[in-house]
Amino acid sequence: MSLNAPPTVRIEALAEHHIPEVVDACRGWQELAQFGPPFWRPRSEAELRRKIAVTAGPELAPDYNFVLVEEDGRLVGECSVHGIDWRCRVAQIGIGIWRHEDRRRGYGQIALQEMTDYAFGYLGLVRVEGWIMADNAPSLGLVRAAGWQHEGTLRRRYLHGGRWCDVEVMALLA
Repeated sequence: MSLNAPPTVRIEALAEHHIPEVVDACRGWQELAQFGPPFWRPRSEAELRRKIAVTAGPELAPDYNFVLVEEDGRLVGECSVHGIDWRCRVAQIGIGIWRHEDRRRGYGQIALQEMTDYAFGYLGLVRVEGWIMADNAPSLGLVRAAGWQHEGTLRRRYLHGGRWCDVEVMALLA
């Protein structure tokens, strides 16, 4: 893929066969930790199996977890609609692009659009939120460009490397 060409990536539901590659991709959890949960510690197979099991149905799940897959089958990241409040029809959207060299190539934009469409269109939610580290300018720019609004700052919400960090609450309404 050319660096100037739009990325070709598809979204797949997180499945058992993805687990080894996700665990391997997140071995650099110390670098990923700056972006917030769930990267504040090493990923485990048990954690990922729990994420898969919660969506096994037939009940509505509190979280839906996906991976971003390139044309050649390589996983580049993950995304989710999580923390779903079914009574109020509200959830959070999360996106993580694991490797530094894969960031700022358009994968996040595709994942954000896919998760927003899934949340509003398929799940019937009316509000989505993103809790983004205050110093994560690329992610804040991504959601702002998609029309999300800043609703507040959670001061000292996340501990990283012995330092308390603020988290920006961004939201979009259906």
